[in-house]
Amino acid sequence: MDHPWPGREDHGDVIDDQQRERGNAQPVEAVMPPGALKTMVRFTHPPRYRRSSLTNWLAGASMRRTTLFCMALAIGAAFAPAQAQRTITTDTPPAGRFDAASAPPAPDYDGPANWASLPWIRDDGDMTPQGVAEPPQLKAPVDVFFIHSPVPLRRAVWNADTTDVWFNGDVGQTTIRNHASAFNGCCAIYAPRYRQMNRAGDDSAARELAYSDVARAFAVFRARVGDRPFILAGHGEGARIGQMLIERVIDGQPVAGRMVAAYLVGTPVTRDWLAARRGIAACSSATDTGCVVSWVSRSEGSKRLRQRPPILCSNPISWTTGPEASPRSAHRGAWMRNGAEFPEALRAPDAGQVSARCDRDGVLRVSDPGGAYAELAGPDGSFAALDIPLFWMDLRQNAVDRVAAFLAARR
Repeated sequence: MDHPWPGREDHGDVIDDQQRERGNAQPVEAVMPPGALKTMVRFTHPPRYRRSSLTNWLAGASMRRTTLFCMALAIGAAFAPAQAQRTITTDTPPAGRFDAASAPPAPDYDGPANWASLPWIRDDGDMTPQGVAEPPQLKAPVDVFFIHSPVPLRRAVWNADTTDVWFNGDVGQTTIRNHASAFNGCCAIYAPRYRQMNRAGDDSAARELAYSDVARAFAVFRARVGDRPFILAGHGEGARIGQMLIERVIDGQPVAGRMVAAYLVGTPVTRDWLAARRGIAACSSATDTGCVVSWVSRSEGSKRLRQRPPILCSNPISWTTGPEASPRSAHRGAWMRNGAEFPEALRAPDAGQVSARCDRDGVLRVSDPGGAYAELAGPDGSFAALDIPLFWMDLRQNAVDRVAAFLAARR
């Protein structure tokens, strides 16, 4: 398959930092007022294509049109009303019954437009805290396929439209910036845009539509990276779709041997579901590979969840699954960045912020994080918005450690 993406014989041969400085990368950076929808994109014109001169010219023209389009979006966002520049926090419930015929058009993953994060584009997946170096993703030995969690939808629809500028902006400045970015220390990030299901309308057909996008994106991703190792990661509904991908595409197939780990965070991964897998089990240590990591976090004082089958709890401080509590002193650091509770200015990670333990139901019980983090807790004690940000540095280091263990075992 010949994708209109930067051509290369191997993964580490597209655009390095020196090539960017020589002008092979064309930056478009928009400076916004505080809280504005920010899009910082660096479009990369690759050093070579294995295509005709006419095709190259058309590709370049398409890229230039995309650049001008994003510049227009940036200008529009800068002058948008202040109340529209904040990410909304509640969904607009879908109208009527789900109808596949009225669904938004399916995204095309053969080009960069329908990817929220790519290794050679400067985007929210490249974010790092103050004092944490940003590794060059193009030199990473492993890739991560990241499935973003749902963001609130502004319209009464069952599934998101991946051409919606506001939707894409919300995805970037929330889940890509605060979740996917944790993996840029180990991996090259590939995060598809997809027609996510409206959180206010739980419908199996709407979920299947979202899954169909992710499955197609994963096929393009696999064709792109070949036999390179990868991490599968997702949060919330994105993690649920990750489970479906494991069930239908990965488990028991040769591709499973290239999976470093699956981080399925913020969704209940039952022990029964794990037992039904042919070759994928729960990770029980910080360096297990080919396995699943999962946690659903709640405050220490909140009520028990309603009765359900036992679920997997991976303590993101110790990376064990037992009931032993991990103290604050072992916590590497929380971090997130948004325009509300946390300012746009880069901040250092907040180490020693929380302790954590797995309770008998498989729920991760987290101590009061205090400050702005505590303000993001749900009224029922849920830390769904903080599943990853509270353990951002812990997750970042663990991904590095698992990748190292996986690569060492292959030598």
